[in-house]
Amino acid sequence: MSLYASIDLHSNNCYAAITDEKDAVIKAIRLPNNMDAIDQFLIPYKENLPAVAIESTFNGYWLGDGLLNRGYNVRLVHTTACEQYSGLKYKDDKSDCLWLNRMQRLNVLPEGYLYPRQQRSIRDLLRKRMSLVNTRTQYILSLKQQLLSWECMPFSRTELYHLTGEDIDKITKDTFLRTQLATYSDLLTFFDRKIKTIEGLIQKELRQNPTVDRLQSIKGIGPILSWTIYLETGDVGRFDHFKKFLSYSGLVESKWTSNQKKKGKGNVKNRNKYLRWAFGELAVLSLKIPEVKRYHDRLLKKKGTFKAKAILASKFARVIFMTMKDPNFVYDQNKLFMNHS
Repeated sequence: MSLYASIDLHSNNCYAAITDEKDAVIKAIRLPNNMDAIDQFLIPYKENLPAVAIESTFNGYWLGDGLLNRGYNVRLVHTTACEQYSGLKYKDDKSDCLWLNRMQRLNVLPEGYLYPRQQRSIRDLLRKRMSLVNTRTQYILSLKQQLLSWECMPFSRTELYHLTGEDIDKITKDTFLRTQLATYSDLLTFFDRKIKTIEGLIQKELRQNPTVDRLQSIKGIGPILSWTIYLETGDVGRFDHFKKFLSYSGLVESKWTSNQKKKGKGNVKNRNKYLRWAFGELAVLSLKIPEVKRYHDRLLKKKGTFKAKAILASKFARVIFMTMKDPNFVYDQNKLFMNHS
């Protein structure tokens, strides 16, 4: 007889439940976030458990890895796709687990992607680099705004990076303003150093990869961007069509229609924001290519700035999907934009 197990994970505890083929509860209990305790709960039923369903929460790495290391098959639940009936009057951790078990029994459990542990830390480090780059940009803009607001002095990005204490003393004699400018300048130096350290570590650790090499053959994609796209995508084989890849990348409009009328929208946050950022960066960087720039300018007149960039990002995402999916795919920039030049 097959049994079904699920774990509802929280920050300081978890709730686990096991049910049978008739949805009858075999055992259900709240447990501490401790792998030994969870294993002791599951192990008497291990031979009859096809899998253990766990919710994809912010702190779930240790649980998924721990279960896999102890020989359990893990199903990562796509949380936003398996909500219970919204009219329920009472809902708790136990009902959540029983619902997950029922969907397992019916073989309709929506699943997420359990990212391989071997490359997960590198992917997360690239995500941290992106966060640092965004924060650094905010400080650059703040420093630029201060100089324009107080002294009407426009500085380029390069000049701001090389701003020294002596330069600041020449700009203003106001002690408080000098302190502000010096603080921003020191932060820029700090973030720049940390970002370069991360990039150096990543380039040293990551070996040559044929898929990444093919991605870099596309103009506008450098080493960091190509590795970001590759690592955030994971196993490209899980996308059986490019439309699913575009949806995962946040490049598909979330809209519900009925009788040709808009009736609402879905979860717009249900996407990989890091892939969306990467394709947005590529759309901007590609404007240095004359053919792409002409195509973008035509879109700009018809669609506006935001939609023009989104369409351009979507176009490159399709090419990137085919590049990763098919080793024999050859990207020809002239063919891609020849009808729009």
